[in-house]
Formats: sequence, structure tokens, C-alpha cells
Amino acid sequence: MDELKLVERLRSEVPLDIDVTGAENRWRRRAHAAPVRRRRPLLLSGVAAAACAGVVATFLVNQHDGGRMANVATVLDQAADRAADDVVPRPDQVVYQEGVSRQRVGGVGRWYEIRSQSWLPVGGMKGGLIIAKNSIRPRPGEMLPPDGETVLGPCPAEAPIHRPYLDALPTDTGALLDLLADQGEGDRGDRQWEAASDLIGTPATPRVRAALYRAIAEIPGVRLRDDAVDAAGRHGVAVTRVQDGVRDEIIFDRATHRYLGGRTVIAGKGHPFGPPGTTTGSSALLNTGIVDEAPTPGPGATPSGC
Repeated sequence: MDELKLVERLRSEVPLDIDVTGAENRWRRRAHAAPVRRRRPLLLSGVAAAACAGVVATFLVNQHDGGRMANVATVLDQAADRAADDVVPRPDQVVYQEGVSRQRVGGVGRWYEIRSQSWLPVGGMKGGLIIAKNSIRPRPGEMLPPDGETVLGPCPAEAPIHRPYLDALPTDTGALLDLLADQGEGDRGDRQWEAASDLIGTPATPRVRAALYRAIAEIPGVRLRDDAVDAAGRHGVAVTRVQDGVRDEIIFDRATHRYLGGRTVIAGKGHPFGPPGTTTGSSALLNTGIVDEAPTPGPGATPSGC
């Protein structure tokens, strides 16, 4: 069972048959940066790049599948090349991220917005911190993600795919695709897409980031969309995939090829969350940087693993 399903069950019924602690912690960490997930109460929180105008124009002309896939690969190659310029933090440093996620209560109710700041330890030996704030308070019967402060780690023993900083994942495309296919549920392409999009907002080394971009281009069903809007209102080019009547969009800046955020849109008729074209959630990564230490948590902070 993937972590999104675990968190959804946590919010709806608090099941007694599973341990949801790790899943909720990872959700808290990635909610502000990963694309909004699809289906069942559409949550989040994790690639591609913005295409230049020429790439977009070519895509609009080439409507056959081969043309689409070729342009997806071009866009993701641009993102991978841009990632090579990223700064590699020291193992004793911390990556700061600031983001926003907009969702509907239960997938169909009123909108709420989560603003978050996170300090994610690079080497796993230090502790991290997440500060999240909901824009609304729950009404009777409404279930919203928790806000407040959460202390992460230390977490040196976490599996590489679950660490706050991705520095130990395979950089070979085939090996990375096999690892992604080992996560979650559904067919191979579904598992690869869900795992990859969960990782998109997680800070990573340039080589891992580039490998992730190029791996996404090889996932079956991936397409390019010439315009999409993140939770901050920024327009970009999106790499997308449709599953269960819902389209996931991973949005990138057209000029810089930087990841902006994500959006989830109803793509099929008869969906319980609305007609085709209905946006059910979005996210945006607003700021990122490298610092030496996470802030000191407040007295009410919740301790957790990674």
C-alpha cells in the first residue's frame, strides 16, 4: 500500500491494522512540493521541465504518439541538463524548502491551503523540521491534514528512497525505473509514475535529479501539455499522465526548466469529484536553499521519524 493511500485511510477512519506513522511523516515533508495526487481524497505532495517555445510548437504539430513521446523526452532532457547546475550541499548541511498546496476538503468540499516550510537534513545525521499551517479550521465532520511543527529524524538508517535528501538512488535509468516499479500498487507504469512524482519535490543530487527526469520520459502513458498552472498561479509546461480518470500534471518553468509544482485535474466523465476539466488540487515549490542548521523547534513540536 502506498503512502498516499495510508494517509487517506488515516484521515477517514484511523484504521487499526496498519502503521501510518512513516507515511504521514513523508506526506508532511513532501506536501508542499510534490504534485497533487489523484483519485480518492486527492492530497498532495514529488518532473519535468518547462519547454522552450519551439518545443511546445513542435508538440502541437506532431499529434501522433511518436511525436508526443519524443517531445516529452526533449523537455525532460532539458530539465536534466539544467539540474547539472544545482549546488551539492555538504553532508552536514540542511536543505530549506518553502511551498504551498491547495486542496478541497474530501476532494469535493471547500478549498483549503497549506503553507509550509521544511528543513531537510542532507546526511540524515541531523534532525529536520517542518512547519505547516492550514488556511482554514475544520468544521464538524471535516478531516484536514494536521498543521503545526514536526521534528524529523535523525534518520541515517532510512532506505535511500525515503531519505529527506536523495543522494543514494541509482543514476542509471533502467535501474531507477526498476526501483520505482517496486513501490506502491497498480501496473508497472502506475507504480513508476506514482513513485517518481512522489519524489519530484524531494531535494536530490544533480545526478539523481537528472536520472529521475530521464526515467519519467520512459514511463508508458506520459504526455506533454503546453500550459498548466501551479498553486502559486504560475504558468508552465507540464508532463502528465492519466489514471483512474484523473490527470496528474508536473509543471515546469518554460524558460529555466525548473520544477514549479503540480496540479490534478479530472479527465474522465462520471468522476465523483466533478466534470472533466475540474481542478481538484495543486501545489507549488516557492523557494529552496541550503543552510547549516534547522531552527530550534518550539515546545509543542511533534517528534517523528523520517
